[in-house]
Amino acid sequence: MAEYGEPLTEREVELVALVATGVTNREIAQTLHISVNTVKVHLRNIFTKLGAESRTEVTMIAVREGWISVPGGGDGPRVDEGKDDSTSVQPADRELPLRLWKKVVLLASMVLSIIVVVVTSPPSRSAVTDQAVNPPDAPPESAFTAIVPDSPWNERAQMPTRRAYLALAAVGGRLYAIGGRTLDGVTNAVEVYDPAEDIWARRSDKPTAVAYVSAAVSGDQVIVPGGRDAENQPTTACEAYDTVADVWRQVAPLPEPRYAYASAAIDARVYLFGGWDGERYVATTYVYDVEQDSWHELPPMPAPKGFAAATAVAEMIYVVGGYDGARELEACHVFDARRESWSDCASLVVGRGGLGLVSVGQQIYAIGGGGWTSYLGFNERYSLSDGSWTTIETPQIGEWRSPGVTVLDTVIYAVGGWNNGPLGINEAYEALPFRIFVPVSRNQPAEPPGGPAAPAGP
Repeated sequence: MAEYGEPLTEREVELVALVATGVTNREIAQTLHISVNTVKVHLRNIFTKLGAESRTEVTMIAVREGWISVPGGGDGPRVDEGKDDSTSVQPADRELPLRLWKKVVLLASMVLSIIVVVVTSPPSRSAVTDQAVNPPDAPPESAFTAIVPDSPWNERAQMPTRRAYLALAAVGGRLYAIGGRTLDGVTNAVEVYDPAEDIWARRSDKPTAVAYVSAAVSGDQVIVPGGRDAENQPTTACEAYDTVADVWRQVAPLPEPRYAYASAAIDARVYLFGGWDGERYVATTYVYDVEQDSWHELPPMPAPKGFAAATAVAEMIYVVGGYDGARELEACHVFDARRESWSDCASLVVGRGGLGLVSVGQQIYAIGGGGWTSYLGFNERYSLSDGSWTTIETPQIGEWRSPGVTVLDTVIYAVGGWNNGPLGINEAYEALPFRIFVPVSRNQPAEPPGGPAAPAGP
């Protein structure tokens, strides 16, 4: 059994280096030619030896101790991530060293991540055990068992097609991954994920292959406006997918070509904010009426930008982050769909371009984004009750641009995205984590209602 303070073995150092890149347990197993269970055993030993409670904390320790080095980032979004491109926002392909201000941002990100781990992580196993055996006010013949999740993020079955800048939608208890960019270019692939079975299946391809898109849901339909086509041009095409019939159809086109926009749906209305029109970032706001099959223009955003994200809470739509051609943005704006007016909300902790945004209860979650002009060290959560952002753990660090992000019930799914290449990851985050303390007799085994607790693992 590993003990706290023991030095890491050579194999464990290899695992730490891989964990720091944000890869999944399955990918680590494939790289090192070992089983996933062996990876989990190594990670448990690493956590114990380092006194860490999460993969993020392991990474922070590795950076602090100099076991891994932090790569520099470019100065802006490579719209094609290294491929030829005609737009004016693409920087040089070479990697640049971190500038001083980026180092400051990186250090601040790491400090905040560690603070999040310390504040939000469950108590150490020894502390939990001590309290479980001798709770302060427990009856003489009872004990308490603490059921504490190791991490809010959990790996699910990987998406068959690795891609970034895709559309992801949740309909009927399933996830639909649509389009996006692979290493071979733009794809029209549609893959559906069943969380109950933890499996993916192929569905009918989208008629128009596009990337840099978002999906909006209206009933059983998934609507995907615009996007960037196989010729690297923004398109006006708008297509709707019937998830029951597995059939695509053309609907009213966008008034202007657009990609890298933000979108959100309220009932039978789909709202589209900003994006790239082929020449510049814009501030335009459009709404699509599903029943009337028509678009019309609404008051524009306060400033032009692309790569932002949006989510609806009742009749209010939060539009967060983005990129304006110079930097990733911390901006947060609220569009009142009923009054058709804009207001401001509290800024993000760090600028994020290519993020995902979802709402669960009274919280809004900003997932991913970063790596162009900022360093991704954590995700963020916004409280509607007090109007402030706090940091939460991320399964990817450094950069994680444009994953597909959606929510089923209270579980947030983040699929794919770009981190030194297109990803196939499928990460699930329980947005309403909890701890259960179950009183039991000392003479009976402790287990939660409904059956024994699953064994803890990294």
